[in-house]
Amino acid sequence: MSGIASPQDLLARLIGPLAPIRGRLSDGAEIRRVVPSAQVLEADAFAFLIESYARRFGVKPDSYLVSLWSQKYLATVIIPVMALSVIGGRAVRADIETTEIVVDDDGQPVALRVPSDFTTEDGDQAASLLVSTHLTPLIEALARRSGLSKKIFWGNAAHYLEWIVRQLPGKISGFALPAPMTDAIRYVEEEGLRVRRRKVCCLRDRVRGVENCGTLCPDRVKRIKS
Repeated sequence: MSGIASPQDLLARLIGPLAPIRGRLSDGAEIRRVVPSAQVLEADAFAFLIESYARRFGVKPDSYLVSLWSQKYLATVIIPVMALSVIGGRAVRADIETTEIVVDDDGQPVALRVPSDFTTEDGDQAASLLVSTHLTPLIEALARRSGLSKKIFWGNAAHYLEWIVRQLPGKISGFALPAPMTDAIRYVEEEGLRVRRRKVCCLRDRVRGVENCGTLCPDRVKRIKS
């Protein structure tokens, strides 16, 4: 394990409200469907996953559904990788070419599988390493398939990245979101409260039966209606 404890040993340190993060990492034998992360970059494999996911909502695949699906994928990758990196003090390498995603029967990502011999870098490089080796090729492919702006997907990624780092014990000191998501999450004063907010709407509420992000949504009209 390149000088660090095993992923499961590190995640075992997550207790209380953070304990569910352990379930986002799959290790050992797996009875659920496992998809190489790189297959998401392939048109046919990606279309199959989105068509399965669309059946979950009784809708046809469209760009808004891709944004919603991407939130599940990004949470599945970002949350355990950053948890392992911050707790272990070394950046976990989770290249899109070497990781796998566990999906449920509807094609929704539910857990990440990392190679047993993954390498590590300095801990403060965790976020930038994840961006360069996994998130950038993923988001470029998602934007190409959906026709949506890459800013939407980077906003989705920023939400999970900023959130998990601030929740973890031993969080990265002075953490700031790396480019190209630098200002995707902001904190604003609203009615005497400090509110966390996205810069760009994720459009998830355009999928039938799915609500918007509440106070996180940058669209004032949507926030009022929620």
